[in-house]
Formats: sequence, C-alpha cells, structure tokens
Amino acid sequence: MKKYEEWNANHKHDNPPREKIVKLGRKITDVAGHIFGGVKVEDPEYWGLAEIVSDEMADIALAMKKRTPYTFKEMCDLCKVSKDQEEHFQKTLDEMSYLGLLEYDYGYHYDHHGRTAPQSERRYILPMFVPGSAELFNMEELPDRSNPRLEDHPDVAAFFERMTYIPLAGITQMVPPGGAGVGMHVIPVEKAISMENEAIDIEKLSYWLEKYEGKIGVGRCSCRASRKAIDDGCADDDFGWCIGVGDFADYCRETGKGHDITKEEALAILKRAEDNGFVHQITNIDGENKIFGICNCNVEICNALRTSQLFNTPNMSRSAYVAHVEKDKCVACGRCVEYCPAGAVRLGQKLCKKDGTEVQYPKQELPDAVKWGPEKYDFNYRDNNRINTHETGTAPCKSACPAHIAVQGYIKMASQGRYKDALALIKKQNPFPAVCGAVCNRRCEDACTRGKIDEALSIDAIKRFIAKQDLNADTRYIPPVVIPASIHMDHFDEKIAIIGGGPAGLTAAFYLAQTGYRPTVFEKNEHPGGLLRYGIPSYKLEKDVLDADI
Repeated sequence: MKKYEEWNANHKHDNPPREKIVKLGRKITDVAGHIFGGVKVEDPEYWGLAEIVSDEMADIALAMKKRTPYTFKEMCDLCKVSKDQEEHFQKTLDEMSYLGLLEYDYGYHYDHHGRTAPQSERRYILPMFVPGSAELFNMEELPDRSNPRLEDHPDVAAFFERMTYIPLAGITQMVPPGGAGVGMHVIPVEKAISMENEAIDIEKLSYWLEKYEGKIGVGRCSCRASRKAIDDGCADDDFGWCIGVGDFADYCRETGKGHDITKEEALAILKRAEDNGFVHQITNIDGENKIFGICNCNVEICNALRTSQLFNTPNMSRSAYVAHVEKDKCVACGRCVEYCPAGAVRLGQKLCKKDGTEVQYPKQELPDAVKWGPEKYDFNYRDNNRINTHETGTAPCKSACPAHIAVQGYIKMASQGRYKDALALIKKQNPFPAVCGAVCNRRCEDACTRGKIDEALSIDAIKRFIAKQDLNADTRYIPPVVIPASIHMDHFDEKIAIIGGGPAGLTAAFYLAQTGYRPTVFEKNEHPGGLLRYGIPSYKLEKDVLDADI
C-alpha cells in the first residue's frame, strides 16, 4: 500500500490549484472528510480529475446534480447555452462522455422480458467516482489493444485505486452481509446452486441476461487495465471480462469503451471466467431489480473484491449463499483450499497433541466483537490468501512430497475405484506421474502418521498403479485447456520455442498447452525426456498429452 500513498506525496501539485477542479472533486467524492472539509491538491479527487478534465468540463459538471439525468435541452438550459453555441456544447458533452466524466442513458425501462419503453433521447448523468467515472476513465477499447490514456496519464489509474480505498477505510466493518447496496454484489456460480425455492431468480446470472437480452455488451476491465498501468497488475488479459447491460451497453459501444455481444457470447465469457476461477459480481446501486454490469473478477486484481480482503471484512463481498463441505464426499484433497480466491479455508492435520488434546485452529476475528482499525487490515492479502495451511501444517505426507501432491486425496479416490479422478488430481501438481513413480524416494511414506501405529501406507505403490493408467490411451487423463482470456484468442497462436526436451522443458510445454498455447520443443537427442534409462518410454505418452510439436 505504501506505493499508492506515494502518489499523493510525490504528485506534482498545481500552484495555485485549479479551483474548479477542487470544487468538482468535492462534489463527486464519497470521502466524508473531504465532503465537509474540502478537497486539497494532494488528494486523489483533485489530481485524478486535473489530469484530463478541462475547466470548461468542470463548469458543466458543477452545474449538474450528481446521478440525475438531463436531456440535451435541459443541459442547455442548465448551462445557459445559446442557440449558436449548441454545436460546440454537444461536442464538449461527447468528449466528457468519451472520457467518462459523464455517462448517459436513453430512459429505457426493463422487466424480466426485456425493454418495455421505446427509445427516448439521450440523458446525461454525472456519476459518482466509484462505481462511476473512476472506472470509466480507465476503460478504452482500441483495435490495437493499446491504452494511450493510461500511458499518457498514469495518475488516472492510481486515482481509481485510491477512490476504492479511501472512502471505505474505516466503514467496511459496519456493512452487513451482501454489502447492503454498497459497491458490488457477488453472484455465485449458477451450476452449483440447488434448484430449490430459496434459489430465487434474482440470484442467478441467467436472470439478468434474459432480462437485458438484445442490450448486452462487453468492454475492457478497468481494474485489470489500471493496475497494470501502475505496475501492480497480474497476468490476466484485461479485455472482454466486464459485461455491460441495458443503457450501459449502449453507452460503452457509442463511446468506444466496449462492443455489443449476444446472450450466447455473454454465457461463453461467464463460462471462461468460471474455468479461470473468477468471481461474478453485479452492480446494484441503481435501485431495485436493476443492474448495469456483470463483472468477472480476479481477487488478485479487483478493486471491488479487495474491499473485503484488504479491510479483512468479508461481508463486503459475501453472496447470499454459503459454501459447505459434504463430509461423505470429501476426500481431503485440499483443492478447494487452493482454488478459493479469498483464502477462506486452511488445511490442518487435526492430530492430537502429546498431551492428548486436539489442535485448535484460529478462526477469523469478526469486527462486531472488537474495535476495527488499520491494525486489523491485511495489506498483504494477495499473498496471505495463497497460504494453504495453518502453521501446524497439513497432512504430513503432502508436506513431505517434493511435488506437494495431495497424497491423502488420491489414495481416498483410489480406494473408491475413482482411478481417473485420482490421476487427474496427481497431474494437477505433477505432469509426469509415471516417471516420478519410478524414481520416487518415498518421503511421503517416511512421514505417514500411520507408521506410528503399525506401518506406513504403501503410498508409492498406489501412485505407481494410478500412474500406469496414463500409459494406456483408454484410461489416460488429458487436462482440459483453460485459456486465461475472454475475447482475444489470437495471441495463443504465437510461436513459443522450448529448447531442450528434458523434464523441465516438457513440463513447461505441458503447462503452456493447458493454457491454450502450442509450444514447439527442440531436442537434439532421438527421444525427448532423458528418461529412457529408467525403462519408461515417456516420449510416446507426452507427445499425445501435450499435443505440442516435438
């Protein structure tokens, strides 16, 4: 967080300050202290606007009420625009809309069956900062995928980050489950929702797509784009994840922030988001039964999900559904722990201590029980959410395995006859299980706690049996390809050369192939792998599995 605070301290402030920008920042801000005490030049409300907003634009925005629609005629009356000035005034409104200082709609009304009112004339709206102009400043969809606004004005990207932090610092602990209309609302993956009475339509993504069918678009993700611009991003493609609906889809198309898509294309984007482990969120600030977007968020980069993670107050991102473990089906593989984007659960041994007492693991401290301040925040949440185990550890066999394979998980699956599932679990961490089975030093068996009672399980023998399934085309497990992009698939045709077909090279090719690339492995020897001395013809297997050129 220190790097963001430096944007305030190191910014080159105007001297004297632009008073119209100061007033506009105070008008739009959600920061209580700045509403009553005023905006200073070191505040992001000032320097974020000052980067791209002219004094003429500020005059127009200052004349408007926040989140109130105005027709062009009403805008002319409001700003005292004469007839001969209307053409220039229209161009200025268009520029403000293109930047994102203004939004507009056409006054549509929607029910579950779609649009019910005819198109009216455009109505201009001065949005709040978040959700609103701070995101829109960072959205631009150009054919060459460049983002010149952020390249020329990186302060705009930092401004968006600050306006998702400062207004919420100190209040998130007071927000009830589901966010109470503050910011974003998490929608669970629909395929996991039980079709019972409590699973109401409004909680399902299909409800919104059916309601707004014919008015659906998609645009650049402002979170991914802005944080990449200030060197705090992740590896995600920032295009094609943010779905706009209704009037907002029109606005994005007409201002170059997005393009129209069909309901089927939207469903495909949502499916790719689920494959990548992203979180579906909707905006619910425009009144009952109305949204303007569906976001597909990576907790590593999303400024909305961050509010619950950084401030350590999960209610901000909680959905109406709560996950639970079905004990009779759980095999303790630990994949839920590794996949959960919010780090909601940890693995532990559940072993007894020497004195016979059970290990007690810590539970999340809740803000309604103690005073909640910055000392309770988790500024390192992105790393901490990746911690899989409590300090007392996880299953000793998994910890001892150099590949960190979920030993207890695949043994349980094997005992149930689910050999392909067991193989799939192993290949999450080890793409060449047959190879490792031949040369394994059995550290897992040395650590097996069953050995303290009688003798350790024959873990290596079980793994060898499962790994042999991969040598047979009928029982082989080939992982699905999960592409970390939404609409731009062409860069996965880029040529990637891997020099050397040893274990490291083949592993790199394997994981690249899983994400949609088609690498070419160059090997000087007759066969890749360097493993024939162990009597394992790995090249016959891996060429099929990788589907890469060798």
